[in-house]
Order: sequence, then structure tokens, then C-alpha cells
Amino acid sequence: MEDNMTYKLKQVCVQNPIFGPRNLGHYWGSMKDFISSQEKHESVLVIDDVMAILMNPKESEAIKNRTYFVLQDFINCGYDFENNRIVLTSSFMPDIMELIIFYSDFIDFKFCHYLYENSFLGGLKSYQRDELGLNLYPSVFELLYPQLSIPAVSFALEAELFQGGEEIIGYTYIMNIIKNNIKKVYNDYNYPPIYEPARNGYVLGLDGEYMFQHNSIFLSEDEDSLIEKIEKIENKKVIEDWLTSAGHQNVFEFYSADQDFTYLKNLLKDILVNELRPFRENQLEIDHLDKIIAGNHEPVQQQFSAHIRTLKREIYHIL
Repeated sequence: MEDNMTYKLKQVCVQNPIFGPRNLGHYWGSMKDFISSQEKHESVLVIDDVMAILMNPKESEAIKNRTYFVLQDFINCGYDFENNRIVLTSSFMPDIMELIIFYSDFIDFKFCHYLYENSFLGGLKSYQRDELGLNLYPSVFELLYPQLSIPAVSFALEAELFQGGEEIIGYTYIMNIIKNNIKKVYNDYNYPPIYEPARNGYVLGLDGEYMFQHNSIFLSEDEDSLIEKIEKIENKKVIEDWLTSAGHQNVFEFYSADQDFTYLKNLLKDILVNELRPFRENQLEIDHLDKIIAGNHEPVQQQFSAHIRTLKREIYHIL
């Protein structure tokens, strides 16, 4: 009898909710690719709200609300939360901290410190730390969590594919180092996850610079604001980048001689007004989002617990 069960690779997509609602950079940079592949892969969306609070503790209450916006945007993008998983890191802190402690045994302190110094937090000036609500000097948690939490979570989830924007590429190097060091003491046949680059890792903002909050269009932005922002675009490279990201490179090339690019702007308006309609119109209740998060808790908890038991038994010989 033929086996109709097809093995699905496990993919993990990591999002930091520090800025809340997702913009076109997130959409074209990671969301669309992740969601379009969810039928062929077993998918896990990791929303690292602990990292967001660590980066800006003064905004901890606001970040809680921003986390809901991120989840809402993924659901409105088509994320199948009933057949896939959602991990909110703050919901699993005891497990994640235990995982970090175990995996910290397999990374050099100097390397970990080097990673920190070259991170967002490590590059802050004293006055910037004070403005964000951080102590003058970093805590042990601040040094370890940003470098080891996502690798530890990915290992516990048995991720085989690691997906997200270009800012998370660095995690792949950390995971490779940890796995190579683990193999010296434990014959671990699970390879570190492979990074799946997005088709559009670098999306231009309205002003032609890298898309950030101040120069972006948000997925849930109202129609009038969306149209007004597109109308004010002055950089033709932005229009080319956005049409290419939307799959209309050939249209741009055909009309590239259009000096004031009126037609191309109108085309962009039509594309985005229609494509982003679900994000504007489908506003989910917080109670509903809480139920979705809670509904994912038990299976993820079981997987984390099982992975911790394996680490204790196989590496530390703890029964």
C-alpha cells in the first residue's frame, strides 16, 4: 500500500514587534514568501516580544499592543494559524531561559560578546540607553538573550528552514557554531536550519532609503493615506523597486520613459489599494487574538519540554 503521507520541512519565521504594524518592507521582505510556502512546509511564526521589550523597556505596555498588530497582519496576510503554530516568546520564558542556559555552554563568551557589541543594543550611547529605559551597563540577560534565544527556540522547534528579513541572517552563523560544538560531545544528526532568503530582502522606502517606520506604507494604512503617499514619491527607483516587488517589472520597463511616471503611480495605487484591502478591513478583536495565542500554547510547550529532556539526557546525562 502506497504511503500518501508527505514529509513537510519545518520552517520558522521570526518577527520583532517593536514597531507594531507591518509595512511593505516586511510584506515583500518576508511575509509573502513565508505564507505562500505554508502548505508545503510545517510553519511556525515566532513573535519575539521579549526582544522588543528588552530593546525599549519604557515602551513595554505599548509593545504588548504592537504584538497584536503583528499577529493580526499575518492572519490577514493568510497565515493558517489552525494548522500551523504561533510562538509568543513571553509565553514561554521559563523554557526559553532553560534552553539558553544549556546552549550557552556551546558558544564562546568572547564570540557572544562580539556579537553583542555589533548589535543594536551594543551600539547604543549612554544617553540613548537612558532614553530607552536601559541601565548604564548591560545586564547578563541583555548580553545572552538577543544572541541565543532565537537559535535555542529554533533548535527546540526542530526548524529546518529559517526565514525572515535580512536582519536575522546573523542567527544562522550562531546556530552553525553551536551545532558544530555540540557535535564534539553529542552525535547530533539534526543540522542547523538553512536560511531561506526572501525574494526582496531590501525594500526601498518612500524617500529611496531603506524602508523604516518613518518612510513606509503600513499594510493596514487607510486608502486615502496610501494614495497620498504614493502621489508624493519623487524617486523613480522607488517606483521601480515597488513594482518589481509586486511582480510588475515588465510594466515599469515599458513605461520607464514616462518622465513624471503618472501612469506608474496610478498602477501602484491600484495594486496596493486592492492587495492591502484585507489589512484595512479585517480588524480582529484582542480577545480573538488571545484565544489564537492560547490555542497554540500546549503543543509548543510539549515540544519545548521534550527538547529540554533530550538535552538533559543526551548531553548532560541528567535523568
